[in-house]
Amino acid sequence: MIKLLQADNFFDPNSLENLVSAGNSLPFIEKEYGFEIDNFNLVPPGLDPIFSRLLGEEVTVIDELSGVFRRPVLNIHFESFETLHDWVFLTALESTTFNLYNHIQDYGKINARSALDGYCWNYRNMFEWEVYTNILLEPNQGVIFKPWLFHSASGGLTQIYRLTKSNNK
Repeated sequence: MIKLLQADNFFDPNSLENLVSAGNSLPFIEKEYGFEIDNFNLVPPGLDPIFSRLLGEEVTVIDELSGVFRRPVLNIHFESFETLHDWVFLTALESTTFNLYNHIQDYGKINARSALDGYCWNYRNMFEWEVYTNILLEPNQGVIFKPWLFHSASGGLTQIYRLTKSNNK
């Protein structure tokens, strides 16, 4: 099963510049996974076929959960999800570090069932977690990953998109 893909040059340079300008021109408030622009989503048109080609299956952008501008804080978490067919795309609008983690008590056993069962680990105690993937994302690079992967991002401005298999929407 594919759980992680990395993409370079996702947006054309003008679109990237416009996204960065839009994201930096509005106020951010503290939310669960970092600082976000409250009640604001910006989803460029025509992304469904692009994500579908990258993933090799028909996917749909979930508009109401996508286009969120986030200034992440180092906070280990997994994203909420509805089905095993969901994906998250995190694109760096400014340099950002993306990490994937295993909990030391269940090393290598984390999967969708773990997240659905609602593991209640201490996400703020870094001594209980081991990084197994660390990716430095430069502007206009992104990662597509399964939402149940325990992860964090830290650094600059990002934008988050939620995807699901087309027949699941």
